[in-house]
Amino acid sequence: MLLLRAVAERDNVYARLDALARTDPLTGLANRRAFLEHAQAFLSAAARSGAPLALLLLDIDRFKAVNDRFGHGAGDAVLRAVAAALRGAIRVGDLPVRWGGEEFAVLLPGTDLPAAVALAERLRAAVRDGVPHPAGGRVTVSIGAARLGLGPPDAALDAALRIADAALYRAKASGRDRVEAASEADDATGGKR
Repeated sequence: MLLLRAVAERDNVYARLDALARTDPLTGLANRRAFLEHAQAFLSAAARSGAPLALLLLDIDRFKAVNDRFGHGAGDAVLRAVAAALRGAIRVGDLPVRWGGEEFAVLLPGTDLPAAVALAERLRAAVRDGVPHPAGGRVTVSIGAARLGLGPPDAALDAALRIADAALYRAKASGRDRVEAASEADDATGGKR
């Protein structure tokens, strides 16, 4: 009986460690490592079924100023609130991820680019309307949207990340608090600027 209990405790510890390795401790969202693992499975499923797959990259506008002016505690509160807004605005089956720093990603299975842009607009509004800024007013995000193409999963994912990143930077350059979809030029160049 003691041996069975010890094995069960060990298994519980391994399960908790595994979850910790794939979760961002500040926001509770999946981390980049979990994203990369899930993306492979999502890409394989999309290739088998022919269903579309889309990706959003989000960046909190002027986040550095929050940390610089109000401190990292205020920045952490903003990050947690943005994560909560994302969780509340996505669909079951979507994968929200803290990509790093003030960047987030959302993987959208069964979603074409127009539907991804519509969801991105809902996410943008959810953050703007639901996340208070430490100085008053609201926090905003800029979002780039891209579809994931077919082909080898690693190459398809790398291309989609570059393309979504290019769209994200267009959103920032166009005034922030915007959604930009990947363009045909992005698709043709793989998002390289």
